[in-house]
Amino acid sequence: MTLQELKDKWGTWMAVAIELKMSQSGITYWRKRGSIPYDSQLVIQDKTKGAFKAKREDDSQSIKE
Repeated sequence: MTLQELKDKWGTWMAVAIELKMSQSGITYWRKRGSIPYDSQLVIQDKTKGAFKAKREDDSQSIKE
């Protein structure tokens, strides 16, 4: 999943944070790093009951094998 997918769904970064029950600073961290960490994607996938799918390739800083 990408940051843009989350923003497209909820409209604003504040709304993303509220829907995911996260802090604004957590969302800001993801935006600065340019992607959502894979482990966080898994949590979002669970919280949204699969509406968003975790994809390791969408984590720009994951270790490539």
